[in-house]
Amino acid sequence: MLKTAVLFTDRQPIKNCKTYQARKPLWFYNTSLKFFLNKPMLADVVFEIQGATVPAHRAILVARCEVMAAMFNGNYMEAKSVLIPVYGVSKETFLSFLEYLYTDSCCPAGIFQAMCLLICAEMYQVSRLQHICELFIITQLQSMPSRELASMNLDIVDLLKKAKFHHSDCLSTWLLHFIATNYLIFSQKPEFQDLSVEERSFVEKHRWPSNMYLKQLAEYRKYIHSRKCRCLIM
Repeated sequence: MLKTAVLFTDRQPIKNCKTYQARKPLWFYNTSLKFFLNKPMLADVVFEIQGATVPAHRAILVARCEVMAAMFNGNYMEAKSVLIPVYGVSKETFLSFLEYLYTDSCCPAGIFQAMCLLICAEMYQVSRLQHICELFIITQLQSMPSRELASMNLDIVDLLKKAKFHHSDCLSTWLLHFIATNYLIFSQKPEFQDLSVEERSFVEKHRWPSNMYLKQLAEYRKYIHSRKCRCLIM
């Protein structure tokens, strides 16, 4: 026979669990930390970005980010300050960064947003988020058809230089190969001239189609054309 569960409060035991639960606020049952993202509830730190403020919770930040753990626990201004200015990133990017810290997930709107988030992740040394952004960018570019690659406004060389500057070795290596394997598309873009001597040498060496392939293709077409010219209509 099942017995009724008895819950104890400071004053007296309560036999009706549902009655006791109903008295608690909704946030008590929301186990997702996303509920607290950019909310003032229980916040003990406020970031100031581009004239706007973003409330946050030190315990979550310290647990998820080693740089912030050092910042809030060390002999730094941030350890004693409630209002902390943030430079070098937009409010949208920083909110995406906080969303990852709170939920362990992120969903960039596009390649540009993913690169901005990657830069922010590198700034705070969150390597897993960097790798997620790298994978997102690679997946997005891989899925683009040649026609879209030729017409897109994204500067692929600038993307490469940012990846190198922010120590995204996986992405920078992949982008070099991507430029080389889509040589006919990217060599026609103005930013192609911004490649360094070393980068240009790599791209020319690994380009596709290669010069040898194009030469053989031209010879083959010339041969086919010459045969067609000699054909007699029966």
